[in-house]
Amino acid sequence: MATDISMCSNALLLIGHGTISSFTEPGAGALVASNLYQSSYENLLSLHRWRFASGKVNLSRLTAAPINDFKYAYQLPADYMVANRVIPQSDYEIFGDKIYSDQESLALDYIFKPAETSLPAYFVKLMEVYLASQFAVPVTDNSAKGQLYAQFYEAQLRQAKFADASSRPPDAVADNQLWAAR
Repeated sequence: MATDISMCSNALLLIGHGTISSFTEPGAGALVASNLYQSSYENLLSLHRWRFASGKVNLSRLTAAPINDFKYAYQLPADYMVANRVIPQSDYEIFGDKIYSDQESLALDYIFKPAETSLPAYFVKLMEVYLASQFAVPVTDNSAKGQLYAQFYEAQLRQAKFADASSRPPDAVADNQLWAAR
């Protein structure tokens, strides 16, 4: 079971630094980890449509109408990070913590921020390598090590996306009369 501290500690270990047991302990590793962890986690979650961090929700329509452009305003979920799509498919715009649309009711398929303890193993490993790439230069002052872990991150990202994609079967190819005519 992963935690923010365990992922940061493993990332620091990868770059040759000692482990940490809290973000408040003295030393460069804990200082860098406490400052870079949260934004790194949120950034990595927002870069891909991770199936383990995907949610669907019927949005609550707000009573106050938008000032212009759209008829209705809806409250985004508290754990919202990135919109994948709205249902029914329609034009929309997001402003702050609200989404605007001309639809009388709206559902949202979105990326949320899951608790670290619920992350799948492939994402935990990806996060550790990503953190190592982020921590390497500020902790070790070694740009070559930073570049090396950036390459490891790219390879791990491909593997994680592949593993994540396997949690949803591919869409079936529909028969097409044009193909049959060939």
